[in-house]
Amino acid sequence: MVGSEARLHRARQARVADRVAAKVADALKADAAFESGSVALSASIAGAAAAAIVDLPVSVRRELSKRQGELARRIRGLVETFGDAAAGGKIALEIPKTVEPSAGEGLGKIVTVEEGARLLGELAVARRLEDWAGPVAGASELQRDFGIARSTLNRWQHAGEVIALLKGTRKHVYPIEQFIDGRPARGIATVAALVSNQRVAWLWLCQPNPMLGGRRPIDLLKQDRADEIIDAAQTYFATQ
Repeated sequence: MVGSEARLHRARQARVADRVAAKVADALKADAAFESGSVALSASIAGAAAAAIVDLPVSVRRELSKRQGELARRIRGLVETFGDAAAGGKIALEIPKTVEPSAGEGLGKIVTVEEGARLLGELAVARRLEDWAGPVAGASELQRDFGIARSTLNRWQHAGEVIALLKGTRKHVYPIEQFIDGRPARGIATVAALVSNQRVAWLWLCQPNPMLGGRRPIDLLKQDRADEIIDAAQTYFATQ
């Protein structure tokens, strides 16, 4: 019974962390002072702090409120300590003083616009959304089959907590694999915050990933391994 309560507690904290991280990331994206990598890291730290605070007793929260200056100093000290450790662990590289010049292969054969369009048409293959995204459902189907209220789905979409793919010109559909027990898997919001394009985000989540040993990120999210997937997503997208 205790183990079950602990799992529920961790799951609740994880949901709080995801929601806060997504909202902080949205707020910081418009701030020119933050690079994309700084946005993701700042959002993740804010989410972790909120998750740690949300279930504290009232007396502890009051005491923390009185000591906010000290708390801020400790957080800065912790971050700076990590920065020092990262700098100390860098690998020294031997950089040659001269670099051999290279002309490269050049542009290759230049073709006309018409020929380029023809060649591109031969390479491009029309695919249905379901062929690469997997099973998807609209708001009505999700409410009917999974009990997800349309208002809840809209709230998740506006908060960036769910992947929504445009099908046609106006209708949004939702990959079914992202839902666990009637809500988006933990980590979906953070990955979506790192990638501005929802299609790219879902394509990354549902494709085998060599960085993860050929496993799909969405499968690992369903195993409650969100931290591992978020780290991998930051490696892929935070510097872009």
